[in-house]
Amino acid sequence: MGRRVPSLLPAVLGTVIVIAFIAAVGRPNVFTDTRDYMIHGARFYQALRRTFLNEQPPVPRTPAEEKAWQKQKWMTHFNHSNMGARSPYYGILLYTTAHRGTLWTLTAVQALCCAWLLFLLWRSLAPAAPGWTYYALMAALALGTSLPWVAGFAVPDIFAAVTAMAVALLLVWRGELERWERWGVWGLLAASIAFHSSHLLLTLALLASGLALGWAMRAGARPLRTYALLLLGAVAVAAAANAIYAGAIHAYTGDKLRRPPFLMARVLADGPGRAYLRKSCAEGVAWAICPFAHTPLNDSDKILWSAKKVDGVFNRSRYERRVQMEEEELSFVWETVKYDPWGQFAASMRNWGLQLIRAWVDDPLRRPGAFLRHNYWGKTNLVGLIRGVGPCGKLGELCQPKVTITGLDAVDSKVLFAALAGLAIGLFPRRSLVGLLRRREFRWSSAEARVVATVLLLGAAVVLNAGVCGIFSGPFPRYQARIVWLLPAISVLLGLALVPAAAWDRLRLRVPAPWAGAAQGLWGKVDPAFLRYGVVGATGFAVDAVILHLMVKGLGLNYLAGRLVSFSVAVLVTWLLNRTWTFRTSGAGGKLKEAAVYVGVQAAGGAANIGVYTLAIVLVPVLKDWLIIPLGLGSAAGLCLTFLGAKHLAFRNRQPLPAAAPESAV
Repeated sequence: MGRRVPSLLPAVLGTVIVIAFIAAVGRPNVFTDTRDYMIHGARFYQALRRTFLNEQPPVPRTPAEEKAWQKQKWMTHFNHSNMGARSPYYGILLYTTAHRGTLWTLTAVQALCCAWLLFLLWRSLAPAAPGWTYYALMAALALGTSLPWVAGFAVPDIFAAVTAMAVALLLVWRGELERWERWGVWGLLAASIAFHSSHLLLTLALLASGLALGWAMRAGARPLRTYALLLLGAVAVAAAANAIYAGAIHAYTGDKLRRPPFLMARVLADGPGRAYLRKSCAEGVAWAICPFAHTPLNDSDKILWSAKKVDGVFNRSRYERRVQMEEEELSFVWETVKYDPWGQFAASMRNWGLQLIRAWVDDPLRRPGAFLRHNYWGKTNLVGLIRGVGPCGKLGELCQPKVTITGLDAVDSKVLFAALAGLAIGLFPRRSLVGLLRRREFRWSSAEARVVATVLLLGAAVVLNAGVCGIFSGPFPRYQARIVWLLPAISVLLGLALVPAAAWDRLRLRVPAPWAGAAQGLWGKVDPAFLRYGVVGATGFAVDAVILHLMVKGLGLNYLAGRLVSFSVAVLVTWLLNRTWTFRTSGAGGKLKEAAVYVGVQAAGGAANIGVYTLAIVLVPVLKDWLIIPLGLGSAAGLCLTFLGAKHLAFRNRQPLPAAAPESAV
């Protein structure tokens, strides 16, 4: 597609490439944390319904219902002692997509975020590259990196890479983005920060790195100040959103949302914390964790989540002791650092290094049968999510991935090595690179400097992510697999950026002369505006379907009211796309008048659309459970009518974009 195409359209095709690979070798998957996010999302969703729809929870009427309600109330109170570590905003995304749809819906959303940001990076770094290179990039990332597995993972891990790409675009290519693209990128950054606290730390680290890089490349004070304000603004919005939710929970239930003592568990597992704990407890210091000083305390996961007497701590403690551990966490960590500063520093650096090299796909390939057969997890909401994707068999034998962890690591490691080699070849043969940066002779105004800045900033994000996760949580493979696929991505983008524009002309696909003439004749008989209108219509159909699903299945509206909302949103989206892409302005007419006529045309087409939609449901009531079928019938009925009205009425003062030759279309 040409570069005049709205950036979301090629991103949708890139998303399809990623999803196709996931479907070919496996399926979306869950993790233990998915359960907590689902609980958060369900409560958030119920609170929204009570607030905006005045829906009241059912009143217990029998002793059994009262007992169940009291148990649920206690479990909610108990869960508040550790749910502060889980974002309610990712929870509502997970709940409204995966629960009200399937895990495929969530996967599509997460993959689209990555595909769109990658398209913006591709468009900025390699402006001379033909359109097919973007799809080749997406196919390469799907086939040889961890991207598809992390995109199909029902936890917010993928948004670490979204954070890094958004920061790079806001620093280096902000001026090349359309206004709506800049706000979209900024919104994704704010959402990513709200989704996980590690993304907050990564953003702050990239803020410092970006300012240093911009200073070294003489970016100027004003662009760097704008960059800092954008990032700090996203941090403030995310922090305020989480604070508002925590305040609402406290006001409604009287509980404070608390976080498990991750840092305490980390210093204990590192070694210095164990030594300090046993010494201080023996001397009479009454830490809440002192009763567990005899346990191994050498694995942070077991310290936090094991229910066994031999090694469990936090998860085995009663509510009051859990709260005490959380309140003492920072004091305990500080005393540990004072007790053995060099030992803790060495352990943290070791964790950073281990996290850098532990980058294989692990948890996203966990076999669903492990959850289905588990005594505890087999009774949680994970079962419904797993089976909602498709049949798994009694023991999960039908839904295990077709690729093993070992086999995938063998491919990913080779691709990663090739990417590092490509980056080295592209950046460092010129000995001047380091010198230019050191002497501040790399000018920000040059395209080459900004390409190098993008590569360096995204590479730094991979390294900084290892530090954030390794030091504060522990060296677990999935923490690096979530972002390491950026290295092959920037390696390919750097290669595309280094190819001269003249070379791309020689690489373009050519159509033999006899076939080109025939194709030109056929192409001339097709109205190109109608083809573009069809693409926009398909986009509007997708928006219509998603909004309709959320309105009917999510908010509980009836099928007609939900369609009115979804149709209105789809009309707005298609008007924007048609006026900016399908038809080119000739300088006549105003937006308000044009929009009013367009709405009238769409209303006429919509009458036919909704009429066919309603008639299909009335004649075949079972279609209420298969809304996509009457939706498709209604959309097809209105397509030709709305195109004629749009071309000859709404956009009559605009001229269609010139038809592309078959050669350039290829």
